[in-house]
Amino acid sequence: MGRTAGAVIAVLTTGLLVIGAGSASAAARGPRSPSPAPTHASRGVTDAGADEALDPVQLRSQIAQADRLREDLLASNAGIAAATTRLDRLALQANQLLQDYAKAKEDERAARAEADRNLKLFEEMTAQANDDRSTVRAWAFHAYTSGGSLADLSAMLEAMSVPAAEATDQLARLSYLSEQRVQALERTQHLAAAQQAVAVKAVDARSAATVAALAAADARKKLDDVIARQKRELETTRALHAEQVRRVGAVSGLLLGSGSKRARDTTRELRRAAKLPDIFADDSGKSCDGDERDYANGRVPAKALCPLYRAPGESLRPAAAAAFNAMSRAYEKDAGKPLCVTDSYRSLAEQVSVKASRGKWAASPGTSQHGLGVALDLCGGVQSFGSAAHLWMRQNAALYGWYHPAWAEPSGPLPEPWHWEYAG
Repeated sequence: MGRTAGAVIAVLTTGLLVIGAGSASAAARGPRSPSPAPTHASRGVTDAGADEALDPVQLRSQIAQADRLREDLLASNAGIAAATTRLDRLALQANQLLQDYAKAKEDERAARAEADRNLKLFEEMTAQANDDRSTVRAWAFHAYTSGGSLADLSAMLEAMSVPAAEATDQLARLSYLSEQRVQALERTQHLAAAQQAVAVKAVDARSAATVAALAAADARKKLDDVIARQKRELETTRALHAEQVRRVGAVSGLLLGSGSKRARDTTRELRRAAKLPDIFADDSGKSCDGDERDYANGRVPAKALCPLYRAPGESLRPAAAAAFNAMSRAYEKDAGKPLCVTDSYRSLAEQVSVKASRGKWAASPGTSQHGLGVALDLCGGVQSFGSAAHLWMRQNAALYGWYHPAWAEPSGPLPEPWHWEYAG
């Protein structure tokens, strides 16, 4: 996808992932997620001493201001909820368009492969037809110059006039030559029609490939439009949250500095109202130096695979790996840890093993998207529909070219929340 934006992390009540106060990522960033006030022992002051920075009147005024701000934030969350709803809708559209795009590209590849097969067959039939025509021409020339069937009859009579052992060899050769001539003549008669049929199939396959390419281009155009709208919506939501952070920051800083338990409680309520989701634009994730040529399913060489970010032993095709690595880093900023991977590229041997152990839950060897290096099985919560991690993927994956296939949806024939595929 190129440069992509990370997604909004909001509250579970709006159907999105919560990164609350004190999360791993928030703690790492410090200023965005204030830690609880230090103990009195570590500060070396008492509540009374700490309150000297804000006298009781000032403290009551700040707490009252925080209470008013909290009510205002709760009201303003309606706008954020509407923005996240729009994001949900755009994410669903992008997911479907990615599936359409992937299907169109696969149809195009299959049609071009079919056209190539038919062209190769046509060339083989042409070579066979040329050989058979040579045989028939030689036979015709022999018939014209040597009497044709009379010559064959003469050879038969000659064979019958010699000893049995010699006659057997001569008759066998005569029978073999006659059969070869008949077969060559029959093939010559049928090859012309067969060649025409194969040529028609090749042309049809080329036409199908062209149609599929146009469908892929159309799906891509629609996808780019949806992604652009999704990014604009993210920018709008980012601005709403940035304003909340600005308003909360000054008040919560003063209250936490007071050391008052009531002030700390007020600050927690204030931050809970603000939600303080993390929104990131992430353009990381560059392709490694692998080639992007097509390889047979399960037979992609190591040089055409790239490692995945903080997922030892896992790899994908270069473009898919680059997109995943950018997405995993964005998730790490929001959740404090990268995306968890249980499976990625599978060789043909691995597909056979997986099929034997998982049965219907695994594709037939040689047909799995894992074998093409463009599919992942995720863990860390993504493997559960409705979890915070899975909801994050639902909203963000399309921005990085990843989608959840329809067959793996809860209503699909093989529900697999953990399975995601790359379309590009």
